[in-house]
Amino acid sequence: MKQYNEVCSKIREFNRFYTVQMELLSSNYLGSPYSVTETRILFELWSHRGCQQSEIVRTLHIDKSYLSRIMRRFCAKGLVEKSRTGSDKRVENLFLTQFGNAETERLIELTNQRILAQIKNLGEEECDQLSAALDTVISVLGRRAGEE
Repeated sequence: MKQYNEVCSKIREFNRFYTVQMELLSSNYLGSPYSVTETRILFELWSHRGCQQSEIVRTLHIDKSYLSRIMRRFCAKGLVEKSRTGSDKRVENLFLTQFGNAETERLIELTNQRILAQIKNLGEEECDQLSAALDTVISVLGRRAGEE
């Protein structure tokens, strides 16, 4: 049991470090008008080239009412548009508009710049170590998540 408590403490320490390091606690992620959650939702729509709200709820483990409020704002701002599926008129597919795509790609670039700024002084060996450590975290925790 002690080892689990130590790992738990280490994960929490990393989370505290990383959220501050990447400025994730701000309500305006990287100076944008979007929160981290909103940015991630835009990324999901961008990477899937559209999807249903239920897919975002399932993927991000986000409350569907909260997501609905965000989608209403996104639609009002012209970032997202909805279309009904042919087979089930109750189901809406969500797509980024041209503006939404451009805005999401801008946010991706800002994120990449922020990460690159964090690692720009690392040597090749340190980059390899960091990459391997991140692969390990994804592998170990991802495997456990897949078993549930």
